[in-house]
Amino acid sequence: MRIVFLSHTGRSSVFRIGSHQLAREMAAAGHDVVHISNPISLAHVAMLRDAEVRRRLRMAVPLRWQVIDGVRYAVPWSVFPLIPDPLRRPLTLGSTTILRRMLHKAGFHRPDLLLVDQPLFDFLVPVVGANTVVYRPTDINAADLARRAEDRLVPRVAGVVATSGVVARALAERFPEQRYAVVENGVETAHFASVGRPFEQRRGAVYVGALDRRFDWDAVVAMACAVPDQPVDLYGPLVSAVPHLPANVRLHGPVDYAEVPAVLAAHRVGLLPLNDDVTNSGRSPMKLYEYLAAGLTVVARATAPMTALGLSDVQGYTDPADAPARLVDGLDRAPSGDGAAAAAAMDWAGRARLLLAECERLAGTGH
Repeated sequence: MRIVFLSHTGRSSVFRIGSHQLAREMAAAGHDVVHISNPISLAHVAMLRDAEVRRRLRMAVPLRWQVIDGVRYAVPWSVFPLIPDPLRRPLTLGSTTILRRMLHKAGFHRPDLLLVDQPLFDFLVPVVGANTVVYRPTDINAADLARRAEDRLVPRVAGVVATSGVVARALAERFPEQRYAVVENGVETAHFASVGRPFEQRRGAVYVGALDRRFDWDAVVAMACAVPDQPVDLYGPLVSAVPHLPANVRLHGPVDYAEVPAVLAAHRVGLLPLNDDVTNSGRSPMKLYEYLAAGLTVVARATAPMTALGLSDVQGYTDPADAPARLVDGLDRAPSGDGAAAAAAMDWAGRARLLLAECERLAGTGH
């Protein structure tokens, strides 16, 4: 099959998101895969001090394929940022013509499948011209621009494959006539289980991910204060204000994906301190299974997708006031192993096969 992803995050990012993992597994299975992500625009010129912007710019200018793990990746360039407007300008005055030419030259005149993670790319759907289009939302989109893009996109697709039941139900309330399926995020099991370390040689807690508006700093401070003799290490780019932190909380900045298994293996507990942001309720965090595959107990804000797992190695809390006690318990008790077993069953190779099967099912029922 010839498969195209329209996604929000490029391969140059320090993060490996679900579409990167799925694209790699689909390519490994023999499919021809293209991954197109959010464009770089003139607005980004003022942000060249940002290492991520510089990496994206190197991929976008000149616009070309970069083959990684058998997948063709591209970051388009655009005069305007990726925002919809009445003139439909985001890429039509930039690199749309070049992108279309690149797709055709690569044999993607009429791809078999288009998977859209980024609804603001709705204007590129006819440019790609795929036989089947499936929307793959990974979050509840609360922003007005994204919701308007979904209003244009969702009625036109063959179906929706969400990463959690919460996300699927939220869309079904708005688009009840559409067809839905759920394929949760997975984990690159071998990668995260590659650095084995006994529980006795591990210390403290760790978080790896975005330190943004969805991150509960108050819960982290409370947990750290409960275990002042244990390190609480936070890895990830800072995009929100940082409160005063206890001495045992350490900010390390972004960490390369290749180094994450070693970082996790030094710790006993992986943290998922989600706050009350509406988008957190439907998240199917990849980090959950990455922590479990690396042999950690997880202390997390209890969302519906995580609670449904029923794993003893996932210590959930609904009230942040209970988070310190969950952390103390996780630090004192070695994982039971049910988390590692659950992670092994969620390998990305199986997730990719299931996603393609659901897309085939949705495409064969009417659209």
